Amino acid sequence: MCADTASPEILTVFCAPDQAQLAQLVASPPTQWPPAQILKQDGGTTVTLLTLAETSLAVKHQRMLTWRQWADALWRGSPARRAWNGAQLLATHGFAVPRPLGVFERRHAGQMIESWYCSEGLYAHLPLHTYWRHHCPTWSFRHRRAFLKALAEFLRSFHAAGLYTGDMRDANLLVEDIGSEQWRFYLVDLDRILHAPPLSQRRRLKNIVQLERTLGRSLHASDRLFFLYRYFGDPLPAPSVRRSFIQHLLHLRNRKDREYARRRRRQRLRQIKAARTTEVMGESVSMPLLPTPPRALISCCIICFNEELHIRRCLESVKWCDEIVVVDSFSTDRTLDICRQYTKHIIQRPWPGFVEQKRFALSQTSHEWVLNIDADEEISPELQREILHVLDRNDPAVDGFFVPRLVYYLGRWWHRGWYPGYRLRLFRRTKVRWGGVDPHEKVLLRGQADRLAGDLYHYTYENTSNHLRAINNLTDMAVRERAMRGKRTRHTDLLLRPLWRFLRFYVLRGTVAYGVPGFFAGVSAAFYVFLKYAKLWEHTTRQQSPSQHSPR
Repeated sequence: MCADTASPEILTVFCAPDQAQLAQLVASPPTQWPPAQILKQDGGTTVTLLTLAETSLAVKHQRMLTWRQWADALWRGSPARRAWNGAQLLATHGFAVPRPLGVFERRHAGQMIESWYCSEGLYAHLPLHTYWRHHCPTWSFRHRRAFLKALAEFLRSFHAAGLYTGDMRDANLLVEDIGSEQWRFYLVDLDRILHAPPLSQRRRLKNIVQLERTLGRSLHASDRLFFLYRYFGDPLPAPSVRRSFIQHLLHLRNRKDREYARRRRRQRLRQIKAARTTEVMGESVSMPLLPTPPRALISCCIICFNEELHIRRCLESVKWCDEIVVVDSFSTDRTLDICRQYTKHIIQRPWPGFVEQKRFALSQTSHEWVLNIDADEEISPELQREILHVLDRNDPAVDGFFVPRLVYYLGRWWHRGWYPGYRLRLFRRTKVRWGGVDPHEKVLLRGQADRLAGDLYHYTYENTSNHLRAINNLTDMAVRERAMRGKRTRHTDLLLRPLWRFLRFYVLRGTVAYGVPGFFAGVSAAFYVFLKYAKLWEHTTRQQSPSQHSPR
């Protein structure tokens, strides 16, 4: 390496002989750069892909914004120096790496404040998850297994060489197709490469979990097991060793899922709070200097029947969605006239039950993300901002979001009792299927889910008479479903279950603080449970006992 001062402020640690212009490039503001694409922008780190006259260039710019980053740069050196060392380490052990072109630093009073690492840009190479998503649908079973075998052998040889990376996500592992069912893999996050032979099992598991939380969510269970067995190599370890390894892997993955879910929620809330503060103060929000990817598209699906009192409020709260699908069960009021003012995608279909109707509505959507709400619900402004933020990030590690539902009943918002009542209402269309039994259908998600903080408003019943009529209808549907599954009523069900429901709703959930409305809601909840089991007892008794009177 050489060290010479390219300008009074920027120190050139390394520069390829044929790339002397890089020092002037990184010293200029991003607005003066050639055509560029932002690949990452988070936590003081910006990765940009530039198109030059003869080649492409990847620039990783890192600023020291926190005490942890400052201490890390002081102890281990600048991120750009570490990336250059990581590239040399990989090349020494025979692994493909983008050609390093330059390392630049900016210091103040000897302390690192900024660094740039420039390398050859890989335009024809795709991140691992993107490559899999684009090519896997057209592959045969043999071709898919050949790719997983190549990936497992790359990771096994990487660890066998005593190498470890702190972040082996799909975005940091690029794929090159070299033909005849052969692939080459490139690690591009090089500042966290370590050489520590022999590699500990903890570090091996960490790299596998990072792949499991990204690419693994697109694989079937058999594909994941095939990948692990190829990673073990021949001969296979003893069954007890394999079993222990997989148990530790699942435990570490679940722990990481919980940790990242909490981290994403905190980050989401901070950004939404900052945006809200900016709106209140009337300040203009600065836009990024370089283009960012567009947000993911979203569909909204609604089922309805004679909902003219609520449907306009519901549709008004989701008119920002890219597609609105309404499935109506031949309403006889003005519901259809109101729906036509917001969408043309209206389908009339006989009522087959909640599960089948929502399953059909989901099949009519066309975008990646789906928002499912009922006709008597409304998206709050806070929840809308959170959903738009989710679509902007489109984090591949998350496939669905639970939202809290706030009930409006008897002239008040119920922050006790029914609240928060989380419901999975925002999800990726290809990751879910409808399950449950009428009238309590539910979304079954195959993937990771987070929680949002914004409320989903639910306008339940107009008055007590409407509430009691709904209880009668809902218990009829519940009894039919339970009878089809062969369920029976015991005497304790008629006494203990309603009592427990009342105590849980009225006492444990605090609706006692609402006075008479809270008492009525607790009694109604207990009466729903009692009526359901009483009707089931009546149904089974009628089926088992012959009539005492002649049909005549």
